[in-house]
Amino acid sequence: MGKKEDQTEIAGGWAIEAVYFARKCGLAKEEALDIFRRAYENVDDEAKRSSVHR
Repeated sequence: MGKKEDQTEIAGGWAIEAVYFARKCGLAKEEALDIFRRAYENVDDEAKRSSVHR
């Protein structure tokens, strides 16, 4: 994970939630950020698909 990706995640506003999630679940911070990133991408993809059908 590069420095630019870290800045994007922090700017996204969910890095704090990812750190909390990591501590609660016993994950590394990077693993939690990866989970949040994939979840965000899935939500974004679903939003794009639904907007095409309108």
